[in-house]
This record gives sequence, C-alpha cells and structure tokens, in this order.
Amino acid sequence: PYDGDTLAEQLEQVGIVSGTQPTTAIVDLGYRGREIEGVQVLHRGKPKTLTRRQWAWVKRRQAVEPVIGHLKDDCRLRRCHLQGAEGDALHVIACAAGYNIRWLLRWIVFLCAWIRECLLPSAARSSGARVAMAC
Repeated sequence: PYDGDTLAEQLEQVGIVSGTQPTTAIVDLGYRGREIEGVQVLHRGKPKTLTRRQWAWVKRRQAVEPVIGHLKDDCRLRRCHLQGAEGDALHVIACAAGYNIRWLLRWIVFLCAWIRECLLPSAARSSGARVAMAC
C-alpha cells in the first residue's frame, strides 16, 4: 500500500508493541498533509514551525535513512531467504550485527594504526627501520 495511507496502522502497531500510544510521529515527506487525532506529525517540509528539539528529531531520523540503505545494498537486506516472521526478524538482526561488526573492525584497525604511530620513536620512523608490532 501507499506509505502515506499506513500512518494510522503503524501508530497502532507501535502502541501494541510498546504498550503506550505515541504522541509524536516523525515521518518523511510522503506523509505531508496527514493528520492523526492526538498525534503530532513532524516532517522536514515545515522547518519554520518546528522547535529546535523537534528539528533535531527530524535530522536524527534523516541520519538513519542512509544506514538502512547501506544495509539493503551492502548487507543483502533486500531479500530474505529465511521462512516466516521469525526468519525475517533473524535476518534483520544478523544484517545489523554484521554492519556493526564491520564498523567496529574499522575502528580497531584505526586504533591500531594510531597506537603504532604514537609508540614508534621518531628516530625509527625517520631511519626507515622496521619495527614489528602485533596489534
């Protein structure tokens, strides 16, 4: 179905899962003009009417969108080969875990390179001497 028509159902689902009804929904521009009673709908299409805190929430949502795109492209999230709702949930968790592990490994490599640069004496670097360091 069209995304703009599913807002009420999604808010109902959030209420069922979390146990409390949401009072604010931060959405993309596809939901422009949608009004739900008792729920404030925020999107980036009306920046002048948003407070700083609301604008920060909208920007935070916009920061999550590229991560989802990377998960779809890089982590094979576009197609799930596992069966049923449990398979869907496991596939998403496995893709997110793989994404986080790759992110963590990049930081570990960066940290090892930084430690190597800090610990090597400047004389050893300038003379071209090789120093073996296991990281």
